[in-house]
Amino acid sequence: MTSAALRLSPEPAKPSLLVFGGTFDPVHLGHLGAVSALRDALQVETVIWLPAGEPPHRPPPVASASHRLAMLQLALAEQADCVIDTRELERSGPSYTVLSLEELRAEYPDQPLCLALGLDAALGLTKWHRWRDVLALAGIAVMRRPGWSLPEPLPQWWRDAQSHPRDSVPTSGGWMRFVDIPPIDTAAAQIRADLMSGRSVEAKVPAAVARYIKEHELYGKNTRD
Repeated sequence: MTSAALRLSPEPAKPSLLVFGGTFDPVHLGHLGAVSALRDALQVETVIWLPAGEPPHRPPPVASASHRLAMLQLALAEQADCVIDTRELERSGPSYTVLSLEELRAEYPDQPLCLALGLDAALGLTKWHRWRDVLALAGIAVMRRPGWSLPEPLPQWWRDAQSHPRDSVPTSGGWMRFVDIPPIDTAAAQIRADLMSGRSVEAKVPAAVARYIKEHELYGKNTRD
């Protein structure tokens, strides 16, 4: 597959499906706030939450797949436009995003896909498995929080891609835009550290998730699967 036609576009084709991946270890209010901002900015019809089984670019999750899935179900119980896709939890081997995008493209051939990425992930995309195919399969929404800025100069691949002609096929990938995300000072690693130290995380995760973590003694010194 040839290099995708990337561009910073003020008005890309509106995606029907937003793919929001992560380990969700645990899911927290920062995730929910980011998806809300993405939903409003892109006017997507459906948000596909894609929990990773074996993330190839970070340490393995602390909580088991079943616990992470249960917490995600609790957090999204009242969000009708959100779907939890478990294909990466069920797939053996590394959770390569390109495999999931290929499957989603086959399942939804007429609905544009958009993949949400943090700025660091977007800048490191060339290290991903079959990264050019990722760009060809989905548009990219780069989540940018206040105070974050692009490096100067941009990576050569990014600058080169912006010069490619506009792709007229609405169901293809190849576009890129920034979406400003609210400044929520929450991260899963800090939540796990708080729990290890016995600090409350009720202000950082949905109430139902906080109850689940407490009930199952997750992330503490006596974490159990």
